[in-house]
Amino acid sequence: PKAQKPALKRADTHDEPSAALASMDIDDDPSAEIGFPANELPDVAPKKFWKAPAHSGIAGSVELPDGAPGCLDGLKFVVTGEFVGLSREGITDLIKSFGGQVTSAVSGKTSYLVVGNDPGSSKIKKAKTLKTRCLHEDDLLKLIRSSKTSEPQAVEEPEAPVVKDEPSSSAKPAAAPTSNADAPMASSPQGDRVEAELGSVSKGKEAATQLSQSSQPVAEADGQSHPPSELWTDKYRPTKLRDLCGHKEPAKRILRWLSVWANGEVPAKRSVLISGPPGIGKTTTAHLVGKLAGFDVLELNASETRNKSTLQSLLGSAIGNRSVLEFDRARVKRVEDEFENEQDKDVASSVSRSGMKKLLVIMDEVDGMSGGDRGGSTELIQLIKRTKVPIICICNDRQSTKVRSLANYCEDERFRRPSEAQMRARLNTIAFRENLKIDQNAIGQMVQSTHNDIRQIINLMSSYALSKPSMTYLESKEYAAANKKEVAVDTFSATGKLLSASDNMGMTFNAKLDMYYADFSIMPLFVQENYVDMMPNGAANQVEQLEKLSAAADMIAEADVVETRLRGAQQWGLMPLHGVLSCVGPAFYARGRRNQMYRFPGWLGQNSKGMRMARQLREVQSHMRLRVAADKTEIRLSYLPAMVPELTRPLITQGANGIADVVSMMDHYYLTKDCWDAMLELHLEGDSILKEIPTAVKSSFTREYKKGSHPIAFQEHGKLAPAKATAAAAAAAMRPDIDEAIEEDFDEATETSDETGADDDDALVKPVKSAAKRAGSKAGKPKSDGATQRKRRKV
Repeated sequence: PKAQKPALKRADTHDEPSAALASMDIDDDPSAEIGFPANELPDVAPKKFWKAPAHSGIAGSVELPDGAPGCLDGLKFVVTGEFVGLSREGITDLIKSFGGQVTSAVSGKTSYLVVGNDPGSSKIKKAKTLKTRCLHEDDLLKLIRSSKTSEPQAVEEPEAPVVKDEPSSSAKPAAAPTSNADAPMASSPQGDRVEAELGSVSKGKEAATQLSQSSQPVAEADGQSHPPSELWTDKYRPTKLRDLCGHKEPAKRILRWLSVWANGEVPAKRSVLISGPPGIGKTTTAHLVGKLAGFDVLELNASETRNKSTLQSLLGSAIGNRSVLEFDRARVKRVEDEFENEQDKDVASSVSRSGMKKLLVIMDEVDGMSGGDRGGSTELIQLIKRTKVPIICICNDRQSTKVRSLANYCEDERFRRPSEAQMRARLNTIAFRENLKIDQNAIGQMVQSTHNDIRQIINLMSSYALSKPSMTYLESKEYAAANKKEVAVDTFSATGKLLSASDNMGMTFNAKLDMYYADFSIMPLFVQENYVDMMPNGAANQVEQLEKLSAAADMIAEADVVETRLRGAQQWGLMPLHGVLSCVGPAFYARGRRNQMYRFPGWLGQNSKGMRMARQLREVQSHMRLRVAADKTEIRLSYLPAMVPELTRPLITQGANGIADVVSMMDHYYLTKDCWDAMLELHLEGDSILKEIPTAVKSSFTREYKKGSHPIAFQEHGKLAPAKATAAAAAAAMRPDIDEAIEEDFDEATETSDETGADDDDALVKPVKSAAKRAGSKAGKPKSDGATQRKRRKV
């Protein structure tokens, strides 16, 4: 088979584009450079949000160029405007697929500014100032095609050279190569020519050895062999502080906190709370610092039951005991030797050997202690108060109610997502050791799709390596899209992404609209609350700044009209339009920098206060309606300004002697003490007037008003008699039909006895009670059947 052409060496940094440009044969004249200076571009007015780009062709009608792999390596591009043949995202993917780097802002390190229709005014202005060379869409395609005709004259040192069979090498000549990228070079004459041109193989061998020794896996450091099925996340677990990606400073602070325990002392706070998004190395860091400090780790995670009784049984005795492993003298001797050979100054100076005799408890996912973990959070706080061993708590949601109460007893360490630059070196090392050739832009694409989750990136790389030995940018984009990590964004983070200039300019239109759907009911309020504090990007003076904020305010006003139709007429199909007008559009004008934290919407509190005052005004008007013929508006505008001074001036000038005058006026208008308080709150100067009244006078006024009786305009519903008492009184007033029949019989019997001349004074004859008395006795106390029969016999 035909030998493949050796790939050009990539520039060490993206700051030197001369090497990449020199390797291209542009129009058979190396001195002729594609593009044009930025001074030839006309001045562009600031963009309007609703301005549509002017297209002069059919999108997607361009033929993709066939260039040499990595021909744009070492070049920095900035893309602005809309394009005809390809979309803006297609232009970005095209540049990255050939090794170029795409940034969001023009700087002194920018190689080319790719200009389309309707470009950004700030980028054009900056490019003219820095004299940046510009490209149209056709110029970019021509630049890529021109690299195909260039032939490399010489090949510099490759990334991973292949060493042929040597006496000191392995006895198996068919051993796997160091890198899959070098396999065809080793098995072809072209590969022999490359090795001959290198001149010295030992130099490449030394570089490869140095790279492999820079980050040894845990198993190799212990002299053990890795099984083929071992997960990469376990195989390349950090063993030193320098292996961590972005958490070195928090890890050093935790080490210093553990040093206090190691020296036999108890710090002010006996626990550490580590919080941050999942997949960034919180648990790994906790285990690492515990191992470096010589502590024995006991971990309880979400897969275990952690209710009150379980915590008491598992940790009740453990927090006051010592580790069993401390009595293993061979282990203690081995750990002491490791400390003597420790090269990391932070570890050597922070931890004492006495830490080998301690136990470290790690409580993972404490924000998930719910349901079956009844009482676990409270019991954990009690254990922290009396623990004699260090406890590290780990959570994902720092704003959880249970975590807030726990944080008062812990040192707070908040972990942030590591950046792409912090993870790149570690991921390149893992890919090199696993013979996976990966493009640098592919790493950036996976970092973006996984939201900086290094654990998921390593798992994606391990899965991809099972099928293919190399990964390009386009392959990584497709593979990462199929395994994209969906992360719930809170309202504060969504507001920051919309209003921050760097985050907003780096997102697509659909990504910005997704920020609205994070919580469509409150996100417009967040934008409305915080956009006025922004310093818009690109505003040269205060007038331009006010113009941008004015444009944002106009779009918020239009969004309010749309929301009225959306909620009032239940036209939920208007939600995308409402999201654009309320969030995406205002953020387009107001995006910039900010010198303070984002605030929670104050409209919610003000709206609640307004509803409460409206209810109080309605109650005041209902009490005064027997004396005043006015509605609520007239009461608020005319009567309150005149009545409030009359209801408060006697208390200010006369003190306790003016209480009677104030109460008399309140009784005249049927006002209560609650109405008096509401009128002061509704008055514009109510707070200042209330401060002029002495506290003793206010207390006396309240007591005197409660002592007396006051007229009321109506019986309030809350002060009616209890329902049971009302029902009992009604039942007592009613007489059954049978009682009326008996009373008639009693009356007839009485008349008969009078006619016969019976002696009413006879002691043996009991006089018959009147009907009213009988009814009262029946209602008060029921009579038995025997008593009723005896009475009838007497009659």
